[in-house]
Amino acid sequence: MKKVKTMKGRVILTLVLVTLVLLTILFLLLNQRISSIPENKDKMTNYSHNNGDSAFQLMASNTAFSLLGGWGPSLSYPIAEIYTPYNSILVSTFLWNIQSAKGFVNMTFSHGHLNVSIRLSHVVKIQKGLSVDGYPTLMYGKESWFPFYASTIDIPRLELPQKLTTLPKFSSTVDFSVYDFNGTVDDFSYDIWLSQNPNVTYLQYPCIEIMIWMYHEENISSQYFVEEGALTVQAIVNGSKENVTFTVYVLPHTGSSNGWIGVYYVSNEDLEGNVTLPLSYLIIHSFYFIDKVFPSLSASEYYLDAIQVGMEFNDENGYADLGYSLYGWWISF
Repeated sequence: MKKVKTMKGRVILTLVLVTLVLLTILFLLLNQRISSIPENKDKMTNYSHNNGDSAFQLMASNTAFSLLGGWGPSLSYPIAEIYTPYNSILVSTFLWNIQSAKGFVNMTFSHGHLNVSIRLSHVVKIQKGLSVDGYPTLMYGKESWFPFYASTIDIPRLELPQKLTTLPKFSSTVDFSVYDFNGTVDDFSYDIWLSQNPNVTYLQYPCIEIMIWMYHEENISSQYFVEEGALTVQAIVNGSKENVTFTVYVLPHTGSSNGWIGVYYVSNEDLEGNVTLPLSYLIIHSFYFIDKVFPSLSASEYYLDAIQVGMEFNDENGYADLGYSLYGWWISF
């Protein structure tokens, strides 16, 4: 009887040891597999946006903060900076057309996601004839003018400012959603800046602003904007390739007779979600439309200084309750 018990004990001990060995092997295999995965899950999930080429998630940071903007000398343009292992991005509420208001714009960044909540009342504009209050935005590159006066840490393949003649072919992907309970989402857009002198501190002619409106509730109707045609590009919208058409307007001078040139790509459909556009192509092709107004200007004279992403918004009778979420921003080569 004692011998049987001893045999049973040996069998149980053997089974325990075998189980421990198998669990150890399984743990090592899983650990090896996990270590081969990129640290940022979002980057891995969306790593290939451009026929298998490399992509960089510009918001791949584990930091968290809230940036509050409102009316006042120090509240209209608060600025923060997001740092990732290979770049940084500047953030600002950029309430450039608000003279006074009650309430706040809250830009909360947490682990790679940006949520923007705009809750304002009693809004009084600086320029009352303009249907925009501000542009809560992210900025990549260098702007030596208001409000940033700064440059970001750039990824090696897209260091800005950079001459357009040496600009690499790249696309940009943003994953976003917008909402409006009160007020107007003028546009969720890229705002791209070109200059002939990358150290310019004051924007005027012949500087160029290129806006690409992906989503918009505002329409361009001003007589100062000249409709110069349309452009269709291949985009990827929520995982599907599709042809997206933009109506293109040129604003010869912004703000004054010596103001900078504006080029506006206005999407003929509202794009929302995960949207990939051939950004370098749109930038270079802007000169096809600029040439119709200013034939003496050439792309070879210009630098790409900065790229912004954000949402222009407008109040309704002084009230605004709207915002957006940006779940990621990728540059693909």
